[in-house]
Amino acid sequence: MKRRTKCYIYTRVSTSMQVDGYSLDAQKDKLRKYAEYEDMTIVGEYSDEGFSGKNIQGRLEFQNKRNIVLALLEFQRMLNDIQEGKDDVSFVLVFKLSRFGRNAADVLNSLQLMQDFGVNLICVEDGIDSSKDAGKLMISVLSAVAEIERENIQVQFMAGRMQKVMEGGWAGGPAPFGYRNEGGSLAVEPGEAEIVRLIYAKYLEPEMQLA
Repeated sequence: MKRRTKCYIYTRVSTSMQVDGYSLDAQKDKLRKYAEYEDMTIVGEYSDEGFSGKNIQGRLEFQNKRNIVLALLEFQRMLNDIQEGKDDVSFVLVFKLSRFGRNAADVLNSLQLMQDFGVNLICVEDGIDSSKDAGKLMISVLSAVAEIERENIQVQFMAGRMQKVMEGGWAGGPAPFGYRNEGGSLAVEPGEAEIVRLIYAKYLEPEMQLA
């Protein structure tokens, strides 16, 4: 009886609000179907939700309401399991290369680490298999393009926020104390505004000045 190839699957969405049209469940469903079609056995599933693909370090830190804590998140845990030879896998399946990472250097470094331990990457939607001759070259090109695309999106986003501010609007986030957000513009909150005025008035009093 032919031994089935073992694989891991890795899924990621940038944030719970922005999933690039593909939820974690949709990605997992696609990868499971691919594995079954290719007669592969999934021996591990890893999933990161709410973390940027900008770099691996971004997936090693997350922030709660009080502080930033280091955590061994799923991507790094997967790489650790590969290095330890935990499940003797031959492939990691991802939905698209952008789910593996959008920083070209990190993508290539992570891929090289995997290949050093006999594990290759398959990007199902992109039709890329790093075990094939042209696979790693295609990964190099697409990861560089994805990184440029991410940087362009950031530039456009910041330009849009700046334009909104110049037009008298509010660029987003919680309204500062003394104001409320009304349809993208700041309006004075009367009760809080009185407190702000009192603070400034007290600050100008001579006895409140620092020596």
